Amino acid sequence: MGQLIACAAPDGVLVASDSRAVLFEPYGEERFVTLDRIVPVTPQALLASAGAVEAHDLCKDFAAFAREEGLADLNALIEAAIPFFTGRYDEILRRMCEKAPPDPIVNLYLVLAGYSAAGGQLCVIWDRPQPPKIEYNRATEVFTLPRRLGLEFTLNRLIKEKAPMSSLVAAARAGMEKLAAQDEYLGPPYRYVTITGAGISEA
Repeated sequence: MGQLIACAAPDGVLVASDSRAVLFEPYGEERFVTLDRIVPVTPQALLASAGAVEAHDLCKDFAAFAREEGLADLNALIEAAIPFFTGRYDEILRRMCEKAPPDPIVNLYLVLAGYSAAGGQLCVIWDRPQPPKIEYNRATEVFTLPRRLGLEFTLNRLIKEKAPMSSLVAAARAGMEKLAAQDEYLGPPYRYVTITGAGISEA
């Protein structure tokens, strides 16, 4: 599954992730691999993935598509992302079924995060077994996947207090380290990426 942490504040966006993913071998064995879950899309937008490893490939493909189409505005990216992922979904499902028994869903989770003059924005994208296969929702200020309500509460409080981005990074880092100590399916390297008016940078 992996762990995603995302929050949008008036002065920027933070997206954090671990890099451990699980591959299932033909006879059911699990194998850990390192996966960079965060993919820049534009100078002020990125995609982050969780769930199936195939979600990461979708992120890279959409980033290339956005560059080819010259998409930069976050709303334009969201409008293009849903039909793009929907169109690719059945292809991914077919490839997965060649390796394992059929499953009605891919377990696809994506966060499209961006920053503009209006502030930070988060869009959460996921799959479901019944049409429409791809759904999305604009998140408010904080989103974690899997959900970590205690951490979400802390990040929400910091945003309401207008805490600097460095405080949000510190809280996300502390939360990630605590979770990783309890869950062998989370592993390094851990990334903390911010998006501000200056662009995307590693915290």
